[in-house]
Amino acid sequence: MVDSRRVVSYEDMLKVIHQPEKVIIDVRNVEEINATGKIPSSINIPLGEVQNTLESMSEEDFKKQFQRRKPSTSDELIFYCQSGRRSSEALDKALKLGYSNSKTYLGSWNDWSKRQR
Repeated sequence: MVDSRRVVSYEDMLKVIHQPEKVIIDVRNVEEINATGKIPSSINIPLGEVQNTLESMSEEDFKKQFQRRKPSTSDELIFYCQSGRRSSEALDKALKLGYSNSKTYLGSWNDWSKRQR
């Protein structure tokens, strides 16, 4: 069970997509994103790569790959996936790495895509 203070809602997401200092991370596989689309301003780091990317990727490589600076441990990271399960796993990994302001959008893509119609 995820701590409710670490959960963002659809309404929260509508605000954060316009706040470039927040880092929205889609942890689905590229094929899933290509098939469905993504939340505006999000970057894709598949779940299996989250720990290594946040822990070991250099600032320079991160900027090259994602066209934004690598987040610091004090930045707000918001994870989402298809239904909330993988985003909760990603949240757990980020918190263990010291990204203390990390959150999850439990509704994830299923909720976002349903409400965007």
